[in-house]
Amino acid sequence: MYFLFSLHVESQAPFYAMAILSAAAMIRKETRFTIDSFLGFIESTGKFLAELIAILAGVGMIMGALALTGVAASFPRELVALAGGNITFMLILGALTSFILGMGMTITACYVFLALVLAPGLVAQGLNALAVHLFVMYWGMISFITPPVALAAFAAATIAQTSPIKVGYTACRLGGVIYILPFIFVFNPALILQAGAGEILQTVFSAALGVILLASSFEGYLVGIGRLNWGFRIAFLIAGIALAIPEWKTDILGLAIALATFLLARLWRPKTLPGIEI
Repeated sequence: MYFLFSLHVESQAPFYAMAILSAAAMIRKETRFTIDSFLGFIESTGKFLAELIAILAGVGMIMGALALTGVAASFPRELVALAGGNITFMLILGALTSFILGMGMTITACYVFLALVLAPGLVAQGLNALAVHLFVMYWGMISFITPPVALAAFAAATIAQTSPIKVGYTACRLGGVIYILPFIFVFNPALILQAGAGEILQTVFSAALGVILLASSFEGYLVGIGRLNWGFRIAFLIAGIALAIPEWKTDILGLAIALATFLLARLWRPKTLPGIEI
């Protein structure tokens, strides 16, 4: 953090951090390098870099072809024209564009490119400017946990010594709310504190409850109940989406469904209902 924000040497900060970490690891006998552990470290690092290089090489060729042919520059503008003023369709196409470009660019490059080309078209439709820019950045980052690229999943899989694709799908499930959240705060900027105090409190409360229910549905577990069967998971999914939608009528509907489902699950909990652990 010191090298990033005080010395502004972003590209060198990881190397300094690794050097300091390696030196600190040599202090304790339990973490000190031996010849075997050092050779294993070199081997695992080589495998990890080979996997990343293979992925980046393929994606780089695709992005290079888009850039050389001029498609990358015209693609976002064509999507805005294709949407024909439909905000929802425009956001879906914008999310798709951010996702594709995020696979081959750094987050900063993807955001800067789309902030100049795509964001003005969305803001011109009356959407909040801050929400639009956050929307573009969020969807540019989602490719890092979404297969088949999922660079973060490949890095995590190397550390955990497991299948990268399996890690990627697990990351998608754990981060499933991230795919919905950008659409929520675009349609309701109160979620990013762009509204009055009363509206912010109401929106943040309903959205937080909606996220909890969505996460419980994705994972099949809710505190106070335990494991959920598919019927309860679907009910909580509907309730979570309704609470996340920026509209007080859907908030009431979602809250009613959530309460009814929770009470039903609690009443049936003492019984041997399949999928619920006591």
